[in-house]
Amino acid sequence: MIQVTIDYANDTIGQFTVEGHADSAPYGQDLVCAAVTSVTAGTVNAIEKMTNTVPDVKLGEEGGFLQYFVPKNADETAMKTIQLLLEAMIISLETIAEENNQYIKMIYKK
Repeated sequence: MIQVTIDYANDTIGQFTVEGHADSAPYGQDLVCAAVTSVTAGTVNAIEKMTNTVPDVKLGEEGGFLQYFVPKNADETAMKTIQLLLEAMIISLETIAEENNQYIKMIYKK
């Protein structure tokens, strides 16, 4: 199962962590895993390109782990963009989870 943890700090997203594998199909054919990877990696890439910030990311050596930390030194405009993109990511992941709740779990820590 994929577990997505969203950590909030002062009512804003401070970081997110994605860990595990969906195991909804054989390796290389797992559409749930591919969808989650596309959404999360795409979000991190969009944040980097749209805000000119260097992503603070930890990756697992063999996949199945991504942790992103919101930069603390981003200016106000960049921070608003980052938060908007992360909220959009959460909506996309929630949509995936609605149809595949046996493979993905969303956790919110405030």
